[in-house]
Amino acid sequence: MQENRWSSEVRITAFLLAVIFFVALLWLFRGAISPLVISAIIAYVLSPISDFLYDKTRLSRKLAVTIVYVVAILILLAIPASITPVVINQVQGIDVNIAELIRSYDQLVTSPIHIFQWVIFPNQFLPTIPDTPSEYFSPIAEYTLHYVEEISKNIFWVLVSLVSIYYLMVDGHKLSGWIIRVAPKEFRSDVDHLLQQLRQVWADYLRSQLAFMFVVGLVDSVVWLAVGLPGAIFLGVLTGLTSFVHEIGAVVSGVLSVGVAMLLGSHFIQISNFWFAVLVLILYLILTALKNLWIRPVIVGRHVHLHSGVVFVIIIAALIFYGALAAFVAVPIFVSMLVLGRYLRRRILGLPPFAEGEDPNSYFLLEPREPVLASRTSVESEK
Repeated sequence: MQENRWSSEVRITAFLLAVIFFVALLWLFRGAISPLVISAIIAYVLSPISDFLYDKTRLSRKLAVTIVYVVAILILLAIPASITPVVINQVQGIDVNIAELIRSYDQLVTSPIHIFQWVIFPNQFLPTIPDTPSEYFSPIAEYTLHYVEEISKNIFWVLVSLVSIYYLMVDGHKLSGWIIRVAPKEFRSDVDHLLQQLRQVWADYLRSQLAFMFVVGLVDSVVWLAVGLPGAIFLGVLTGLTSFVHEIGAVVSGVLSVGVAMLLGSHFIQISNFWFAVLVLILYLILTALKNLWIRPVIVGRHVHLHSGVVFVIIIAALIFYGALAAFVAVPIFVSMLVLGRYLRRRILGLPPFAEGEDPNSYFLLEPREPVLASRTSVESEK
């Protein structure tokens, strides 16, 4: 029987329609992208542990994944219980009577501040606290339904994420095989090579985030201990744990640190709470600039083999235009595009798809050093 093949025009039209349909689906379900991306990242982090358990034991893959999944949830639930004594020890002074806090705040905003010949009254630029209790709760009553709706939606997405993580851990390893089988036979080795490189990109990036979290927690803890900020270790560790999400880390480091300084003052620096809070705010701004301008770009850049200046621009641009989640995944997505772009460039120019003898894990190899060294040696010998 004669095979009926599509003409090139029909194939191009079908391809364009498929792309349009796929983009429309992404736009329609754009609200589910963020939870699914987070689920995929968590599943990717946990999968090596379940793979190790599967390879070293006689357990089935599903049982190995179930064990790792349950243990991870138990550890997540146990963290608050395990750090509670440390938290209590670090922040026990924060448990202050609300009425006393209000009186202290009123005294602060009504007390004049003398700077040389100028006198500044803080109540001119700081908000006042309402006198009647009903004024505290009227905004809450107004937005209660909205908050309940948002909380319910977040709980739903948490449940979806938990289920997605489990199924991605169980069957995620099949995805790469499916992608390879979809490709034409003559390009399957190329796809396999590219998938290995992309897998290494994300593994290196996640390692950079762990290193960054450790450095941020250590630096913040040391600085806050040096100035005598109450709860220094707790605030530093908390900032380090939340630093991978840019906006949350900034809020935790700034609001909590300055708030504790304003309420409790320093353990040993003999200045007023107000000026100590100003000192903490200045140190916070310096630490934030240091982390965003130097520490994060350097750590991430060294792990993913990208210039730190390029890393800085990518993160800031993604944060400004698309938010915290985009800033978190922008760098590995950019490096993945570079890997794919290098492959397409070599194919378009008629070159071998990958450099000769290139390890799949060397996903961003620049120029080989041997020819450069050889040319330098020849030049020196000619001289």
